[in-house]
Amino acid sequence: MTVGGPKIKLSNGQEMPQVGLGTWQASSKPAEVKAAVKTAIENGYRLIDTAACYENEAEIGEAIEELIKSGKVKREELFITTKVSRILGRPESKILF
Repeated sequence: MTVGGPKIKLSNGQEMPQVGLGTWQASSKPAEVKAAVKTAIENGYRLIDTAACYENEAEIGEAIEELIKSGKVKREELFITTKVSRILGRPESKILF
């Protein structure tokens, strides 16, 4: 099951949901972040929006990893979006992903 709603076609032909779970301001209680992400994915969300400055990417990753290992979702079904801040755009502060 996936959450219904509009999708956007990407340059590779895949369709990405336009509605997803935002994780901003969800870093004060790591267990709640993890539970929210798991609940969202279990209920059909396939787009999770993150950013390094939200400081909750570890919990999001753990939730996704657990769901993949349990067989509830496949990695290729998920869209994980993030942002790169201006400071990370400086040549001297590059982060390799």
